Amino acid sequence: MINHITHNGVVSSIDGRKVTVQFVQQSACAGCHAKMLCSSGDAKQRSIVADSYGQDYKVGEMVTVEVTTQLARTAMLYAFVLPTVVALIVLFPAIGWWGEMLACAVSLGALALYYVVLYGFRQKLDRKVVFLLHKVEDIK
Repeated sequence: MINHITHNGVVSSIDGRKVTVQFVQQSACAGCHAKMLCSSGDAKQRSIVADSYGQDYKVGEMVTVEVTTQLARTAMLYAFVLPTVVALIVLFPAIGWWGEMLACAVSLGALALYYVVLYGFRQKLDRKVVFLLHKVEDIK
């Protein structure tokens, strides 16, 4: 069983111990030979900032970014599952109290509040989110 997720990327900038890596995130079907005929085959440029942990990296160097699947699941929980639950918990009672239009507005406000609170805890979350970098030649 695979317990980590990896992406190959390129070091785009270095600021002290913080290394910014850019990589291409592809959808599951982006490698399909029929992607030109289908609107599903998309790829997006992403970047992450990781700690170098004392390793020497250079701008333009190929690296592999690694994160555990448990951490990826936790990120999905905070980013998608909990906001959906918050929206639904607020939406349905609010429909009964104020009607659909106001209930939608209140639900969107609850989502905004959720993300403001999540943003407030970003430094605590940064300590839990650990991206590991490996030089490509070290992996071979």
